[in-house]
Amino acid sequence: MKSLKKEITFIYMDTSERAIYNALAEEAEKRGYQVKITDNKFEKCEIGVYCQHINFPQFSKFSVIMLHDIIQQYSNWPDLWFREPWNKYDVGILPSDQWVDNWNQCSHIYYARPRLGMYKVGWPKADKFANIKDENSRNAFYEKHGLDKSKKTVLYAPAWENDRKQDDFVQSMLKLDVNILIKQWDVPDGMFVDIAKNIQEMYELHKDMPEVTILDPKTNIFEAIAASDILVSEESSTMCEAIMMGIPAISVSNWLIPDVTPSRYPQCDYDFVIMTTKEELTGCVSEMLENYDVHKKTAEDYSARNFANIGKSSKMIMDIIDDCIEGKTVRYEALTPAPLKSIPLGKKMKHMWIQFRTELYGNYRVRFKMVGATYAFLKRVKNLLKK
Repeated sequence: MKSLKKEITFIYMDTSERAIYNALAEEAEKRGYQVKITDNKFEKCEIGVYCQHINFPQFSKFSVIMLHDIIQQYSNWPDLWFREPWNKYDVGILPSDQWVDNWNQCSHIYYARPRLGMYKVGWPKADKFANIKDENSRNAFYEKHGLDKSKKTVLYAPAWENDRKQDDFVQSMLKLDVNILIKQWDVPDGMFVDIAKNIQEMYELHKDMPEVTILDPKTNIFEAIAASDILVSEESSTMCEAIMMGIPAISVSNWLIPDVTPSRYPQCDYDFVIMTTKEELTGCVSEMLENYDVHKKTAEDYSARNFANIGKSSKMIMDIIDDCIEGKTVRYEALTPAPLKSIPLGKKMKHMWIQFRTELYGNYRVRFKMVGATYAFLKRVKNLLKK
């Protein structure tokens, strides 16, 4: 590999993605790298680190890809890579045994194979908060937010706020003697306008209720999880992050997910989550609190079996980058892919079409005015023809 400058750039879209990089950026700075964190997806980089669904690593001389969400594209498992190919990156980073299993089922396909190797490292987002589960940190959080230390805390952190799900949660928890804690998504400015409106509506509804504590959306989710005893969501990655930290998680199976039209039910059949309905949520939480030691031990055991190197993954990622750009043998063993096999022509053509459309819409339409104008014109024509 040609020599690279020690300049590393982390690309993100929202504060949740940016949090993935905090410990990693600190580690890079310790090693003498010039560090930049940006939301410019077209940033030209010596070393580019990406975590979004759609990236453009052709603007980096060396590229690293990781997940932005531990249950990313869950509805398409095991083949995340059909729609989000990793063969255009140099190094891929996976967080857990589950993701190694997903990759093992797809590693025979060219688009699932980073150029230099795939590594099971861990979840760098958790590194900075690996040690915040101690009692002092919990007490400080309780004092900061005025929580009752004598009560258990139930945290609501959904993937999407819609259909008054927050009020479902609040009304269910008011029947129990618990701290009611809410952490909503920090929606990027100008994006997901309907979701932002729903979050604000629920904030206005519950902000003056003394039993309810609504966290600033910018609060790091690990701080909230570490202070909680149970997490409630639908199919958010926060459930995986809770289990990683040994906190039991509940999925409400009849809360709708509005990422398609019509809205769908959560796809949340992974075995570490307890399933319930919004009608049975009170009873489910009550049972878990009554048998909390059992549920806590189950979560901790699952974390120990499935999540690697908590608190160490950022150092390992930087070790891999160091070795690669210095031309050394990587000190960690890469995952071994299955023998490369061809895929059906129809599947290959569909994959190529998705990638062409992604580049056209996400890259050329944005960067080149003529392409953008042509695209907008053709879209208007298409809409007229539909009428």
